[in-house]
Amino acid sequence: MSTQILAQSGRYRIEHEYESASVVVPGGARMVIGAFYGDPAAALIDADERWCAVAGEGLIVRSLAPGGACVEYFRQADATVWITGLRQTGPFALELQCEDGTVHVLDFGAACMSAYALAR
Repeated sequence: MSTQILAQSGRYRIEHEYESASVVVPGGARMVIGAFYGDPAAALIDADERWCAVAGEGLIVRSLAPGGACVEYFRQADATVWITGLRQTGPFALELQCEDGTVHVLDFGAACMSAYALAR
């Protein structure tokens, strides 16, 4: 299997190869987003190109700034959520479409995307 493109903007591209996701930045360098159990199902790049999100077995949100934070949501062993779709609803907010048909709203705030934010 070759690399698959999940999302693309003017300057960035989110790709996955099997269970690993990465973002290709201007100049062609790659920043790792993370690994999933099963292939990632959805991705998006913030309208202002400040962060990106990749979903499947849970959600990973990553700052697009060099050295920026990478924060995981819904990935605890006893509380994994299978996410099949994403929609940006605000500057730092997402709507998550889950495999069971439920919809969740996540407002993670700008502080989560700073280079100094701690992973949750």
